[in-house]
Amino acid sequence: MTAPESETVQTLEALKGDTWHRLAPAAVIHFIVKFLIGFVKNGVQNVAYLGGIAIFTGDNRWLILGSLAVGATVILLAGGILSYLNFRFRMDGRSFLIRKGVFNKKRLTLSFERIQNVAVKEPLYFRPFGLVSLALESAGSADEEVSLAGIPKAMALDIRQAVLRTSRAPKTHDLDEAPEEETAETETLLIAQKVSELARYGLSNNNIWVLAGLATGALFQQAEQWEPQAEEFVRNTVIPVTGDDNGVLGLMVAAGIFALVMLLMLLSVLGAIVVNYGYRLSYAHGRYHRTKGLFEKQETSVPETKIQSLQIGQPWPAKLLRRWHLVVRQVGFSSKNDVNTSKKERFIIPSVTPEFYQPFASKLFGDIAWDDMIPSKISRLFIWKTLKYFLFLPGILITAATSYFWGPIGFLPLAAPLLLLPLIMLRHHQYRYWSNGKTGMVQRGFVGTRTIMFAFRKVQNVALQQSPSQRRHELATLIIQLAGQTITVPYMPYQDAAQWRDTILFEVETSREAWM
Repeated sequence: MTAPESETVQTLEALKGDTWHRLAPAAVIHFIVKFLIGFVKNGVQNVAYLGGIAIFTGDNRWLILGSLAVGATVILLAGGILSYLNFRFRMDGRSFLIRKGVFNKKRLTLSFERIQNVAVKEPLYFRPFGLVSLALESAGSADEEVSLAGIPKAMALDIRQAVLRTSRAPKTHDLDEAPEEETAETETLLIAQKVSELARYGLSNNNIWVLAGLATGALFQQAEQWEPQAEEFVRNTVIPVTGDDNGVLGLMVAAGIFALVMLLMLLSVLGAIVVNYGYRLSYAHGRYHRTKGLFEKQETSVPETKIQSLQIGQPWPAKLLRRWHLVVRQVGFSSKNDVNTSKKERFIIPSVTPEFYQPFASKLFGDIAWDDMIPSKISRLFIWKTLKYFLFLPGILITAATSYFWGPIGFLPLAAPLLLLPLIMLRHHQYRYWSNGKTGMVQRGFVGTRTIMFAFRKVQNVALQQSPSQRRHELATLIIQLAGQTITVPYMPYQDAAQWRDTILFEVETSREAWM
């Protein structure tokens, strides 16, 4: 016998019990938007294909595009309605129970103790109905485990308060008990970003190059298919206007590339403003609270105790604007070694100056004497070993084959080490490390830099590795494992690496501060 079901639920009290509840009917819009976003993110080549149809298919283009639009609309509506009808949720004690899925049925159980982040999102399409989307994220998950899209805002705020209260309370605390009184601490505003700063963030982050790479890859995938139509388009449309002078055509191509770059920069700036509009970061009751978003207002909080590291990034465009972008890393917010591969939304603080990030880092990890900081460099042996093992040896192997078939031209791979030597030297120059015995800092990069700061007491594992050549030169590679993040410092003097290892182990053993 199944539990009774109701259509919607309005309060936290009504959510408790054996009754399964539905989201508000407006949640259909959310599922349709989610499908569209997934299509754009995962199908850039399909977008390029549609663009090719619009340009090169002649008089049939509108019939083809119209048929595709009608078919896509029907599929989106059917998918959104079925997803809404198959989504059920209820609360059992201090756990959420979720049933969802159309063809791939899923049942999820998420206890309040596992919840790490509670984000209240207010998309533009929910505002007329007074609804929000509540995202519940747990430590160690690769994506949002639970997203209740289409519940009343008052109910979402009650759920967030209950979850945060549970995370601070002893495990014997029950939600039916009276909520404990909050301290008299007032919320402290740390930063409120202006639109001009968000525009700087759009100009100086790496999104423009990601967009350029995706667009280029999509165009190359479709290039062979559309080449005949493109040649006909140039011959019948462009050449009658410009003539067949190669110089004029070359200038037009250069102007087109420049216009494309400007368009990508504009899209990056607009995207940064839309996503981060009204950005505010504040602190209260041991948590950092962030509010942002133009079309989708988001309220997210991060517990101070769960912060594992702080990334201070300065891509090369940001050097020109004298800005840095921060990424707060916490338990469960990472994949492997690189924050850019994380599927979760990262907790980003965009476009700041040292006047902000230095006190902020000191608040996270304790007092840091920034004026007295002198980072150490890794050994210059890093340059020679990188050339030898990653360029010289592969180049010789490749040349042995290419020179046999292509003659003197086949020896060109041997020039790769000389061409890449400046980049390797830049990499060596930027690889630095520093510690005050409590906090560690590791910096790397080429022209831009990425600096990671972390508390030694948060380290999960530390190891030293030595190759035969490193032993001869009294060097070592230090490998530091945080929660979901690995930090590697190659070619350190062995004495420095051993001191870091011993200090880290001492801090881990003796610290009585909360780890998470």
